[in-house]
Amino acid sequence: MYHRALIIWICVLLITIGNTTGASEKAMSLFSQGIQELNARQLDAALERFEQVTTTAPDFADAHYHLGLVYYQKAEYRKAIDAFTHTLKLLPRDTNALIKLGLASHKAGDADAINLPAKRAFYEQSVEAYRTALEIQPHNVEALNNLGLAYQELGRFDEAIAVYEEGLTLSPDLPQLHANLAIARDLQVGIYSLAAYQHYQVGTRAKRAGRTEAAIAAWNQAIAESPKYLQAHLQLAELYFERAEYASAIRTYLSAITLVSESEPSQRAGIADIFYNLGNSYLYAQQLESAVSAYQQAVDLNPEMVSAWANMGTVLLEMERFDAAIAACQSALKANTAVLSSGKNAPISPSELSAIEFTHNTAQNIKDGEYTMQAYRIWRQGVSARNRGDIPTALKLWEQAVALSPRYAMVHENLAWVYFNLKRFEDAIQSCKTVQTIRPSPQVAQLLTFASELKAGKYSFETYQLWEQGRRASAAGNLEEAVTLLLRAIETGPEFASAYNTLAWLYADKLGTNLGEAERLARRAHELAPDATHIYDTLGWILHKQGRHIEALNAIKQALERTPNNAEYLYHASLAAMEIGQPSQALKYLAEAIALDKRFIRQAQTQSEFDSIRFTPAFRNIFP
Repeated sequence: MYHRALIIWICVLLITIGNTTGASEKAMSLFSQGIQELNARQLDAALERFEQVTTTAPDFADAHYHLGLVYYQKAEYRKAIDAFTHTLKLLPRDTNALIKLGLASHKAGDADAINLPAKRAFYEQSVEAYRTALEIQPHNVEALNNLGLAYQELGRFDEAIAVYEEGLTLSPDLPQLHANLAIARDLQVGIYSLAAYQHYQVGTRAKRAGRTEAAIAAWNQAIAESPKYLQAHLQLAELYFERAEYASAIRTYLSAITLVSESEPSQRAGIADIFYNLGNSYLYAQQLESAVSAYQQAVDLNPEMVSAWANMGTVLLEMERFDAAIAACQSALKANTAVLSSGKNAPISPSELSAIEFTHNTAQNIKDGEYTMQAYRIWRQGVSARNRGDIPTALKLWEQAVALSPRYAMVHENLAWVYFNLKRFEDAIQSCKTVQTIRPSPQVAQLLTFASELKAGKYSFETYQLWEQGRRASAAGNLEEAVTLLLRAIETGPEFASAYNTLAWLYADKLGTNLGEAERLARRAHELAPDATHIYDTLGWILHKQGRHIEALNAIKQALERTPNNAEYLYHASLAAMEIGQPSQALKYLAEAIALDKRFIRQAQTQSEFDSIRFTPAFRNIFP
């Protein structure tokens, strides 16, 4: 996105830019109060205070300067000009006041002037202020950058480019200078006109202020002035999409694609993103075939665009093209692995990865006949009902879905949770058992345990809720709150194994403290639930943290005997094996963990336990 980048460094602390010796004690007190109000963004109060100072002490330069700052922040630019001009009468060579005068003059040209000669006069005044500042401080990057902007507004593009380039010799990594230099070069070669650029800036300011109609009008004016102004097309299309005006977004993205296609090959960067956004617009407009086509063109241009592959898979699933949906999701996962391996781009989030896997599994399951597309759509309606808090409707819809497709494991699981939270524990138990006969899940096994224990009165539902609140607080990083909630859960439900186990894990993994207490809690959890697999892993992880790696590996192995395909258990086993001098076994565990869950790729690449073998072929060959 192009935008004019002014470097605006406004200090609202006490800056002694002049000699205040002649100021009275009262004036100094008022001035100090005004500074405090300005820092607190109490602009009207600060304005009144600085005006009192300048009235009682007309030669108090700091007061005039800060009065100018207040007017600038209130967007009263002409008054700011007067205040900074008065400051410069007292301190003619003060670069701070000169730069602020240049900024206020530029803003007055943007906002206050109603005709072209007046605008140009303000911009000329801005140029004069910056050039004077640079005579005093030739290496002032702020003045160089803002002088370039003033030159731009006057159509003096060669001079703008020269000062931007001079600024970059002083600050080569400053993003504002690079952005402004690119704009000046575009204006110099006529990619768009100055008038079009000014309309574009008006649109940008309007969008930022939430005036979307004004933004659309301004960007349309920019396009009318310079039909090949790509950024104006893209900003307009994005705003149409945000306003759910999908037909207009589609039309504008297509115009942008035409512009890019007609440009030089070196200028076609970003066209894949435009096709992706076009695909999203088609998707929301329910033009599914066109959406697939746009996503396909995006990935043809950028095969590592995970989001385009993922969205294509979603659309193909909706179109009941299951093989194609599966292939698109597989391509998304492959692209994500490539991104992880190369490190060139940011990987997708865990939730996005889960969404891709969900689409893939859904398409495969429907293809395999585990449930029907109709049942899937009814399930989605139930999810929408649940998300808006309409639990009775969600329950009714999900019961319809399993009546249509009795082996729809996910819906049985959703039903189990609803029944559980309604304290219908017998129904929850039956739904959990159904899930476990179709597609066993550790999470459902745990829910089955909770429902059975609650039905038997082993602890109260309130105790369970305390544990759940503690677990969520821990996941959100509110660790002190989590500890408090989990201790309360143990106090109210001394037979509740999960509360002990979760607190033990929190101490060892999140806090890294109380390892002795963590071990005691884990062993108590094991006494209460000797068949709970995850408790073995918790105990193993605590022992690993304590440096008791042989015991740790033995505990984790017991977890793996019960659940051999758990990626986290395998990863923990690999770390323990490394610590006891078994690198071959560690690599075996690690390879199995990564095959099951790609998120362990990045962890393994930075985990200190692997430092001794990090650069060996055996370690490197594990990563896809």
